[in-house]
Amino acid sequence: MAAARRRRHRRSRRGDLSPRDLAIGGGIAVTVLVLLVVAARFTVFAPKPPDRDPETGCPEAGPAALTAILIDVTDQIGAISRTDVLAHLDEYVADSREDEMVLAYEAKPVGDEIGAPLLSVCHPGDPDEASEWTENPRLIRRRLEERFEQPLDRLFAELLGRDAAPTSPLMESVQSVAVSVLGRHEYADLPKRLILVSDLMQNTGNLSFFRQAVDYDAFAGTNGAGALGTDLRGTAVEVLFVQRTAHQRLDGTRGLIDFWQRWIEDQGGTLNRVVRVDGVN
Repeated sequence: MAAARRRRHRRSRRGDLSPRDLAIGGGIAVTVLVLLVVAARFTVFAPKPPDRDPETGCPEAGPAALTAILIDVTDQIGAISRTDVLAHLDEYVADSREDEMVLAYEAKPVGDEIGAPLLSVCHPGDPDEASEWTENPRLIRRRLEERFEQPLDRLFAELLGRDAAPTSPLMESVQSVAVSVLGRHEYADLPKRLILVSDLMQNTGNLSFFRQAVDYDAFAGTNGAGALGTDLRGTAVEVLFVQRTAHQRLDGTRGLIDFWQRWIEDQGGTLNRVVRVDGVN
Protein backbone atom coordinates (compact mmCIF):
# COMPACT_ATOMS: atom_id res chain seq x y z
CA MET A 1 0.00 0.00 0.00
CA ALA A 2 2.78 2.37 0.87
CA ALA A 3 4.46 1.66 -2.48
CA ALA A 4 1.20 2.33 -4.29
CA ARG A 5 0.79 5.65 -2.49
CA ARG A 6 4.34 6.62 -3.41
CA ARG A 7 3.70 5.78 -7.06
CA ARG A 8 0.52 7.86 -7.07
CA HIS A 9 2.42 10.69 -5.44
CA ARG A 10 5.14 10.53 -8.07
CA ARG A 11 2.53 10.57 -10.85
CA SER A 12 0.87 13.57 -9.22
CA ARG A 13 4.15 15.47 -9.18
CA ARG A 14 4.90 14.64 -12.80
CA GLY A 15 1.35 15.67 -13.70
CA ASP A 16 1.29 19.09 -12.00
CA LEU A 17 0.26 20.48 -15.43
CA SER A 18 -2.55 18.42 -16.82
CA PRO A 19 -3.24 18.32 -20.58
CA ARG A 20 -6.06 20.83 -19.96
CA ASP A 21 -3.67 23.15 -18.10
CA LEU A 22 -1.13 22.88 -20.90
CA ALA A 23 -3.81 23.71 -23.48
CA ILE A 24 -4.93 26.79 -21.52
CA GLY A 25 -1.34 27.93 -21.05
CA GLY A 26 -0.60 27.43 -24.72
CA GLY A 27 -3.70 29.40 -25.66
CA ILE A 28 -2.65 32.28 -23.43
CA ALA A 29 0.84 32.25 -24.93
CA VAL A 30 -0.56 32.33 -28.46
CA THR A 31 -2.92 35.18 -27.55
CA VAL A 32 -0.08 37.21 -26.05
CA LEU A 33 2.05 36.53 -29.12
CA VAL A 34 -0.76 37.66 -31.44
CA LEU A 35 -1.24 40.86 -29.42
CA LEU A 36 2.48 41.58 -29.57
CA VAL A 37 2.50 41.04 -33.33
CA VAL A 38 -0.52 43.33 -33.79
CA ALA A 39 1.03 46.01 -31.59
CA ALA A 40 4.30 45.78 -33.48
CA ARG A 41 2.43 46.04 -36.77
CA PHE A 42 0.61 49.17 -35.62
CA THR A 43 3.81 50.67 -34.30
CA VAL A 44 5.97 49.86 -37.30
CA PHE A 45 3.56 50.10 -40.22
CA ALA A 46 1.00 52.70 -39.10
CA PRO A 47 1.59 56.16 -40.56
CA LYS A 48 3.56 58.34 -38.22
CA PRO A 49 2.30 61.81 -37.26
CA PRO A 50 3.77 64.46 -39.61
CA ASP A 51 6.62 66.70 -38.57
CA ARG A 52 5.19 70.12 -37.72
CA ASP A 53 6.44 73.68 -37.92
CA PRO A 54 7.22 74.78 -34.34
CA GLU A 55 5.60 78.20 -34.81
CA THR A 56 2.43 77.46 -36.78
CA GLY A 57 1.90 73.82 -35.87
CA CYS A 58 1.34 73.07 -39.57
CA PRO A 59 2.74 69.92 -41.19
CA GLU A 60 6.10 70.52 -42.83
CA ALA A 61 4.57 69.26 -46.07
CA GLY A 62 1.98 72.04 -45.94
CA PRO A 63 -1.61 72.53 -44.71
CA ALA A 64 -4.62 70.54 -45.88
CA ALA A 65 -6.89 73.60 -46.27
CA LEU A 66 -6.85 77.38 -45.77
CA THR A 67 -9.20 79.72 -43.94
CA ALA A 68 -8.28 83.40 -43.96
CA ILE A 69 -10.28 85.57 -41.54
CA LEU A 70 -10.22 89.28 -42.40
CA ILE A 71 -11.66 91.49 -39.67
CA ASP A 72 -12.68 95.02 -40.64
CA VAL A 73 -12.65 97.20 -37.55
CA THR A 74 -12.02 100.50 -39.33
CA ASP A 75 -15.36 101.45 -37.74
CA GLN A 76 -16.08 100.42 -34.17
CA ILE A 77 -18.30 97.45 -33.41
CA GLY A 78 -20.67 97.65 -30.45
CA ALA A 79 -20.90 95.19 -27.59
CA ILE A 80 -23.85 93.19 -28.92
CA SER A 81 -22.39 92.80 -32.40
CA ARG A 82 -18.96 92.04 -30.96
CA THR A 83 -20.38 89.19 -28.87
CA ASP A 84 -22.23 87.76 -31.88
CA VAL A 85 -19.15 88.01 -34.13
CA LEU A 86 -17.02 86.21 -31.56
CA ALA A 87 -19.60 83.42 -31.31
CA HIS A 88 -19.57 82.96 -35.10
CA LEU A 89 -15.77 83.00 -35.23
CA ASP A 90 -15.67 80.37 -32.48
CA GLU A 91 -17.84 78.17 -34.71
CA TYR A 92 -15.49 78.60 -37.67
CA VAL A 93 -12.52 77.66 -35.50
CA ALA A 94 -14.30 74.68 -33.96
CA ASP A 95 -15.42 73.39 -37.37
CA SER A 96 -11.98 73.57 -38.96
CA ARG A 97 -10.48 70.28 -40.07
CA GLU A 98 -7.22 68.58 -39.10
CA ASP A 99 -4.17 70.39 -40.59
CA GLU A 100 -6.32 73.31 -41.77
CA MET A 101 -4.41 76.58 -41.55
CA VAL A 102 -6.33 79.50 -40.05
CA LEU A 103 -4.87 82.95 -40.73
CA ALA A 104 -6.11 86.15 -39.10
CA TYR A 105 -5.82 89.57 -40.77
CA GLU A 106 -6.93 93.07 -39.88
CA ALA A 107 -8.27 95.55 -42.44
CA LYS A 108 -6.18 98.68 -42.02
CA PRO A 109 -6.53 102.31 -43.11
CA VAL A 110 -5.21 103.50 -46.46
CA GLY A 111 -1.42 103.69 -46.42
CA ASP A 112 -0.93 100.90 -43.87
CA GLU A 113 0.44 97.64 -45.24
CA ILE A 114 -1.43 94.47 -44.24
CA GLY A 115 1.48 92.18 -45.05
CA ALA A 116 1.82 88.99 -43.04
CA PRO A 117 -1.10 87.61 -41.03
CA LEU A 118 -1.36 88.61 -37.39
CA LEU A 119 -1.61 84.92 -36.56
CA SER A 120 -1.20 81.73 -38.56
CA VAL A 121 -1.91 78.36 -36.92
CA CYS A 122 -2.94 74.86 -37.99
CA HIS A 123 -5.55 72.63 -36.43
CA PRO A 124 -3.61 69.76 -34.78
CA GLY A 125 -6.38 67.17 -35.10
CA ASP A 126 -9.18 65.73 -32.99
CA PRO A 127 -7.79 64.28 -29.74
CA ASP A 128 -10.89 62.09 -29.37
CA GLU A 129 -10.04 60.32 -32.62
CA ALA A 130 -6.28 60.05 -32.02
CA SER A 131 -4.80 56.57 -31.64
CA GLU A 132 -3.28 55.61 -28.29
CA TRP A 133 -0.88 53.33 -30.20
CA THR A 134 0.62 55.77 -32.70
CA GLU A 135 -0.36 59.22 -31.44
CA ASN A 136 -0.60 61.16 -28.20
CA PRO A 137 -4.21 62.28 -27.60
CA ARG A 138 -3.26 64.34 -24.52
CA LEU A 139 -0.58 66.22 -26.43
CA ILE A 140 -2.98 66.86 -29.32
CA ARG A 141 -5.61 68.21 -26.90
CA ARG A 142 -3.06 70.55 -25.32
CA ARG A 143 -1.98 71.80 -28.74
CA LEU A 144 -5.62 72.27 -29.77
CA GLU A 145 -6.41 74.38 -26.73
CA GLU A 146 -3.16 76.24 -26.06
CA ARG A 147 -1.75 76.75 -29.57
CA PHE A 148 -4.86 76.91 -31.74
CA GLU A 149 -8.14 77.85 -30.02
CA GLN A 150 -6.92 80.15 -27.26
CA PRO A 151 -4.54 82.33 -29.36
CA LEU A 152 -7.27 82.85 -31.98
CA ASP A 153 -9.86 83.71 -29.32
CA ARG A 154 -7.54 86.28 -27.72
CA LEU A 155 -6.67 87.88 -31.06
CA PHE A 156 -10.30 88.12 -32.22
CA ALA A 157 -11.34 89.75 -28.94
CA GLU A 158 -8.44 92.21 -29.14
CA LEU A 159 -9.15 93.17 -32.78
CA LEU A 160 -12.86 93.75 -32.21
CA GLY A 161 -12.01 96.31 -29.54
CA ARG A 162 -9.91 98.54 -31.82
CA ASP A 163 -10.60 102.24 -32.39
CA ALA A 164 -12.18 103.49 -35.61
CA ALA A 165 -10.04 104.59 -38.58
CA PRO A 166 -10.62 107.40 -41.10
CA THR A 167 -10.75 105.10 -44.16
CA SER A 168 -11.95 101.58 -44.96
CA PRO A 169 -10.00 100.04 -47.86
CA LEU A 170 -11.86 96.73 -47.86
CA MET A 171 -11.13 95.75 -51.44
CA GLU A 172 -7.46 96.58 -50.99
CA SER A 173 -7.46 94.42 -47.84
CA VAL A 174 -9.00 91.46 -49.67
CA GLN A 175 -6.48 92.00 -52.46
CA SER A 176 -3.61 91.89 -49.96
CA VAL A 177 -4.87 88.66 -48.35
CA ALA A 178 -5.25 87.07 -51.79
CA VAL A 179 -1.71 88.05 -52.76
CA SER A 180 -0.17 86.88 -49.51
CA VAL A 181 -1.88 83.48 -49.26
CA LEU A 182 -5.08 82.68 -51.17
CA GLY A 183 -3.67 83.17 -54.64
CA ARG A 184 -0.31 81.49 -54.07
CA HIS A 185 0.55 78.75 -56.55
CA GLU A 186 1.38 76.12 -53.93
CA TYR A 187 -2.13 76.45 -52.48
CA ALA A 188 -3.97 76.36 -55.81
CA ASP A 189 -5.50 72.90 -55.23
CA LEU A 190 -6.39 73.33 -51.55
CA PRO A 191 -9.90 74.06 -50.23
CA LYS A 192 -9.87 77.79 -49.41
CA ARG A 193 -12.19 80.10 -47.50
CA LEU A 194 -12.19 83.82 -46.86
CA ILE A 195 -14.24 84.94 -43.86
CA LEU A 196 -14.86 88.69 -44.09
CA VAL A 197 -16.12 90.42 -40.94
CA SER A 198 -17.29 93.78 -42.21
CA ASP A 199 -20.06 96.30 -42.84
CA LEU A 200 -18.97 96.19 -46.53
CA MET A 201 -18.77 99.99 -46.62
CA GLN A 202 -15.73 100.60 -48.82
CA ASN A 203 -14.42 104.07 -48.03
CA THR A 204 -11.35 105.37 -49.88
CA GLY A 205 -10.61 108.35 -52.08
CA ASN A 206 -11.32 106.34 -55.24
CA LEU A 207 -14.50 104.63 -54.06
CA SER A 208 -16.62 105.55 -51.07
CA PHE A 209 -20.11 104.20 -50.43
CA PHE A 210 -20.54 107.09 -48.00
CA ARG A 211 -20.34 109.56 -50.90
CA GLN A 212 -21.11 107.60 -54.08
CA ALA A 213 -23.91 105.39 -55.34
CA VAL A 214 -23.46 101.63 -55.02
CA ASP A 215 -23.33 100.90 -58.75
CA TYR A 216 -21.22 97.94 -59.81
CA ASP A 217 -21.58 98.51 -63.55
CA ALA A 218 -20.30 102.07 -63.21
CA PHE A 219 -17.43 100.94 -60.99
CA ALA A 220 -16.41 98.01 -63.24
CA GLY A 221 -15.64 100.40 -66.10
CA THR A 222 -13.18 102.52 -64.11
CA ASN A 223 -9.40 102.31 -63.87
CA GLY A 224 -9.82 101.76 -60.14
CA ALA A 225 -11.62 98.48 -60.72
CA GLY A 226 -8.67 97.19 -62.72
CA ALA A 227 -6.21 98.24 -60.03
CA LEU A 228 -8.23 96.36 -57.41
CA GLY A 229 -8.34 93.12 -59.40
CA THR A 230 -7.05 90.08 -57.53
CA ASP A 231 -7.04 86.27 -57.59
CA LEU A 232 -9.80 84.58 -55.61
CA ARG A 233 -10.03 81.50 -57.80
CA GLY A 234 -11.19 78.50 -55.84
CA THR A 235 -12.01 80.63 -52.78
CA ALA A 236 -15.36 80.38 -51.02
CA VAL A 237 -16.21 83.70 -49.36
CA GLU A 238 -18.46 84.11 -46.33
CA VAL A 239 -19.41 87.47 -44.84
CA LEU A 240 -20.29 88.23 -41.23
CA PHE A 241 -22.25 91.35 -42.13
CA VAL A 242 -22.00 94.05 -39.46
CA GLN A 243 -25.11 96.25 -39.65
CA ARG A 244 -24.74 100.03 -39.31
CA THR A 245 -26.92 103.10 -39.29
CA ALA A 246 -24.80 104.25 -42.27
CA HIS A 247 -26.56 101.61 -44.35
CA GLN A 248 -29.76 103.67 -44.16
CA ARG A 249 -28.47 106.05 -46.83
CA LEU A 250 -28.28 103.13 -49.25
CA ASP A 251 -32.05 102.52 -49.09
CA GLY A 252 -31.46 98.92 -48.03
CA THR A 253 -28.42 96.65 -48.14
CA ARG A 254 -29.44 94.29 -50.94
CA GLY A 255 -27.66 96.43 -53.52
CA LEU A 256 -24.53 96.57 -51.37
CA ILE A 257 -24.41 92.79 -51.02
CA ASP A 258 -25.03 92.37 -54.76
CA PHE A 259 -22.13 94.74 -55.49
CA TRP A 260 -19.76 92.59 -53.43
CA GLN A 261 -21.07 89.35 -54.86
CA ARG A 262 -20.39 90.53 -58.41
CA TRP A 263 -16.94 91.82 -57.48
CA ILE A 264 -16.00 88.55 -55.76
CA GLU A 265 -17.23 86.53 -58.73
CA ASP A 266 -15.26 88.71 -61.14
CA GLN A 267 -12.14 87.83 -59.12
CA GLY A 268 -12.88 84.11 -59.51
CA GLY A 269 -14.36 83.55 -56.05
CA THR A 270 -17.81 82.52 -54.85
CA LEU A 271 -19.91 84.32 -52.25
CA ASN A 272 -21.38 81.38 -50.37
CA ARG A 273 -23.10 83.05 -47.45
CA VAL A 274 -23.87 86.39 -45.84
CA VAL A 275 -24.76 86.23 -42.14
CA ARG A 276 -26.22 89.38 -40.61
CA VAL A 277 -24.61 90.08 -37.25
CA ASP A 278 -26.93 90.97 -34.37
CA GLY A 279 -27.10 94.63 -33.32
CA VAL A 280 -26.91 97.92 -35.21
CA ASN A 281 -23.76 100.01 -34.88
